[in-house]
Amino acid sequence: MTEIAAVGRGRHEHPGRGYWLAAGLRLLRSRSGVAGLLIIAGLVLLGLIGPLLAPWDYRVQDLQAVVANKGPVPPLAPGHLFGTDELGRDLFSRTIDGAQVSMTVAIIAQVVVLLVGVPIGAVAGWRGGRTETLLMRFTDVMYAFPDLLFVILVTSAFVGTDIFRWLNGLFIVFVAIGLSAWVTMARLVRAQVLNIKHREYVDAARAMGVPGWKIVTRHILPNAIGPVVVGVSVGLPGAIILESTLSFLGLGVQSPRASWGSLIQYGAAHMTTWPWLVVPPMVALAVSLVGFTLLGDGLRDAFDPKTSQER
Repeated sequence: MTEIAAVGRGRHEHPGRGYWLAAGLRLLRSRSGVAGLLIIAGLVLLGLIGPLLAPWDYRVQDLQAVVANKGPVPPLAPGHLFGTDELGRDLFSRTIDGAQVSMTVAIIAQVVVLLVGVPIGAVAGWRGGRTETLLMRFTDVMYAFPDLLFVILVTSAFVGTDIFRWLNGLFIVFVAIGLSAWVTMARLVRAQVLNIKHREYVDAARAMGVPGWKIVTRHILPNAIGPVVVGVSVGLPGAIILESTLSFLGLGVQSPRASWGSLIQYGAAHMTTWPWLVVPPMVALAVSLVGFTLLGDGLRDAFDPKTSQER
């Protein structure tokens, strides 16, 4: 039995360097994957070092330029590449701050998704029976709520509270988006656990008396990491859209922090007078969504090469 377990671990235990190297090489051979990776890397870099390179702080007002121009400064004006809003705040700097906000929300929201969805899906798939029924019926109930409606309800419930004001509204956005998106991850992990738990190396570990939690964490979940990575990459653009929608409605990131959604809302409100205000945040949001979509497509092909061969 020890030999069987050893063989099982050697062939089927969690992916090693060869697995990740092969997936990485397939990703680099994917044009869409490389394009998405470059776009996202650029946005992350912009969010990290952009504020250091921005000519203005996103909170600073250039009132002299606004008074001299009798309104917002137009694009390509000296010192203001994208112009300013009517308060004199540099739109280029605020767009960069919006990139920082969107990337932070997308990443932390997916961390919440993993912390909630992976344990629920793993326990449901491994235990089965009444435990699986209870957990998955709860998941179905949560899945019945439209994501946007659920996020609006959660954030609206905390409007005006200290929790809502914490981190300029970012904390409640993290929680709301994470709690609305974990159901898809739970279903994905449950399906992977059900597919893996009856394989030979898992049966060998059971026969050796390995505790169930060790089998799940050391044998099953590592082998499900590929679909989980793809699921996270697909969830990132959804988190950005939800955050931008919340900020557009005034329920997301609060002033003085900037969000692409709040910048779009401000620009849309002044389309007839200052139409250029809406262009930078709209372009930035579109580019980020395209980048994540391309990266998700590339990761799917990298971790599931059969998909790319069938298309």
